[in-house]
Amino acid sequence: MKRRMNRYLLVIFILLTSISIVNGQDEIEFLLPPDSEPPPADTINYWKNGGTFNFNLQQVALTNWAAGGESSIAIGTKFETFANYEKEGAVWQNRFKISYGLIRNGDSKNRFVKTDDQVILNSKYSQKFTEKVLLTTSINFQTQMDEGYKNKKIAGTDQIERTLISNFMAPGYLQASLGLSYRDEQTITATLAPFTGRFTFVLNDSLSNAGAFGINPGDQIRPEAGISLTGTYKKDVVENVSFLGNFNLFSNYEKFPNTVVNLEASFKLKVNNYLSTNISSQLIYDDDITLTRNDGTKGRDIQIKNVINVGVTLGF
Repeated sequence: MKRRMNRYLLVIFILLTSISIVNGQDEIEFLLPPDSEPPPADTINYWKNGGTFNFNLQQVALTNWAAGGESSIAIGTKFETFANYEKEGAVWQNRFKISYGLIRNGDSKNRFVKTDDQVILNSKYSQKFTEKVLLTTSINFQTQMDEGYKNKKIAGTDQIERTLISNFMAPGYLQASLGLSYRDEQTITATLAPFTGRFTFVLNDSLSNAGAFGINPGDQIRPEAGISLTGTYKKDVVENVSFLGNFNLFSNYEKFPNTVVNLEASFKLKVNNYLSTNISSQLIYDDDITLTRNDGTKGRDIQIKNVINVGVTLGF
């Protein structure tokens, strides 16, 4: 009980520290402006913002097709936006992403099955020591919007048993950290945070009672204190082809060096201002999560998701 109370206090301290630094951003200045005469304040735009909306649709309709196969329809959407602020010694970066996809195989009697479901919100505030080294506090939130099911065929029948394995805020993740960042604005940013608090939420009663996603059975929140390494890598490979990688590594001090790994990589192939192709992969490993594999066995394993989107992209 005492150890759990200490973990709660440490995580709350990290969250309060993060919030206080963000609220006090106007009072902290580690890097003074250059000696040269600045342009008039009303001509400077310290904000950079924008975003994209992607929609893709795929349909295969087969009627008396001699070669065999199955009709299908798939729909995918992704909305992503950012708002970044930089003035003198202060840097504030915000990113929001939401994506959702469905597929239905066969005729209209079959169900649509979720293929993609992600909600991500990042907010990171930094004060510069130099242009490349910064003191950073950040908050990262992730969850999903819809129910997720595991389908299993009942032995000896054609019936499918559907088992609920996830839902909105089951799981949900909130990670707050305080540490040092390095940035090369053209290529890489990385933050090493020895003060990191991580909350895992499972707000669905049936999943929390089963102890899903590493929480204790019956609990709905699991707090952890540890160290994290997060960052991005971006590179223009060739003309109209760009690469973006995101990494988030977290290790609980009580189980160090066991590490939660979350890696994302994507290639964007731009055809024109409206048509593009996105190829993305995500790899997750969490030693506290027990999975039901495709062969029915249970255990810890690597999670992998690959997505290819070809469709209409609107930028703003």
